[in-house]
Amino acid sequence: MYRLEPVRVYYLDEVESDPRMVARMERMLGAIELPESGAQKFSRDEVPGVLEDLQAAWTPEMVFSHPAGSWGRPLVFTVQDLEDTKPEYEEIVAGLPEGTGLGHVHQLLGHIDTARPYHEREDDWRKNYVCWPTKDFGTMSGCPHGCQYCGAGKSSLFTAIGLNIEEFMEVAVPRVIAERPWQQCFRMIGWAADHIAWEPEYDCIGRYAATLAAHDRYGYFHSTSANVDWLADVEHRDRLIGIWSTACESAARNIEPGSGPAIERIEAAAKCQEMGIPVRFKFKPLMPVRNWREEHASIIEQMCALTTPESIGFCVVMWNSVESLAAKIDLDLLDPELVQRARDASEEMEGVITGPFPHDVRSEIYHFMAEQVRRWDKDVLLYISTESREMWDEMSPALGQRAESFFCGCSSIALPGRKLAASRDCPHSTYKRLEQEPA
Repeated sequence: MYRLEPVRVYYLDEVESDPRMVARMERMLGAIELPESGAQKFSRDEVPGVLEDLQAAWTPEMVFSHPAGSWGRPLVFTVQDLEDTKPEYEEIVAGLPEGTGLGHVHQLLGHIDTARPYHEREDDWRKNYVCWPTKDFGTMSGCPHGCQYCGAGKSSLFTAIGLNIEEFMEVAVPRVIAERPWQQCFRMIGWAADHIAWEPEYDCIGRYAATLAAHDRYGYFHSTSANVDWLADVEHRDRLIGIWSTACESAARNIEPGSGPAIERIEAAAKCQEMGIPVRFKFKPLMPVRNWREEHASIIEQMCALTTPESIGFCVVMWNSVESLAAKIDLDLLDPELVQRARDASEEMEGVITGPFPHDVRSEIYHFMAEQVRRWDKDVLLYISTESREMWDEMSPALGQRAESFFCGCSSIALPGRKLAASRDCPHSTYKRLEQEPA
């Protein structure tokens, strides 16, 4: 795993109830640089004091100013609640320091969702998204990366890590598979996490692959990391699919501090491909930096030279207004002409989830990206991720895929080998409603 240098490390005393959790924590502690305070044990009664200490030790600015960057973020080891309860903890909350809240308490005490549904059809219709309905797994909250567009990467107070992985695989994974027999592929994604950055000491992905193999399912790891050599020793790696959120080099360096350089992510994917693990890429979020055309042309050429991905997707940074994006990243890093076009369209894009860049800007970028890929690879499947129906209507010819049945990077039915496992319960993407749903 990464050689992290956290300014604080805490663990919930309940971790000591299971020697497997203790062993997992000790492996991970052995792979990092411990602070002078060491790994400090805390009880439920001590949560307010822990949060006060974490606030004093870490601020969002330290993602850039700390010598270790985002790798200095505090770590908290906990026991994940597999029943997905969310107690109110009134007495604890009453004693919390200003600036913290119930969400922090839940993370410290292991109330980390085991699974979450995404892209339910009616929700996608309200938002004008096109994707595939899915349910994802998570065993932790937070990430060692400091991506500035990510709330957790930019400003989370700590990373909470559930240690009861064996129990998770015995209880949580089979439960969700039984609930969704039609879903063939499941992401292990976090929340706002990058699981492979913690391996092999965390020993989660290997156990995940074995559990999926027992249920004849497949699983994704979704990463901006280059930490993959350990995967060669995973027995059931044929059940895994690797997805990289990638970027051009200046975006990786300036906007995603702590993550792997763009070329290292591609080299990591090439290693996985040699291991027999299918690989896929997403330029998501695609940041239109000042020289975005030249930089993306270069990284796409390298991607196509070093790997044979099953798919490549594009998603221009969205989910923002110009003002909210400016609060996250320095807009001077971006193409000034495109930023101005976003400003000019701010009234039109108010409340539009694909903002801040208007349709014509995003379309220009997508057409360029598709053209660059086709210079080097005529066959790889292209798609746009979480985009509007209007954008799909325009882009389908250039992408070579239909909006209702496209093969993407991490959908619930995108099997290895570029095969869609469509079924009665999931016959098509959220571009279309199911027949029984209201219009």
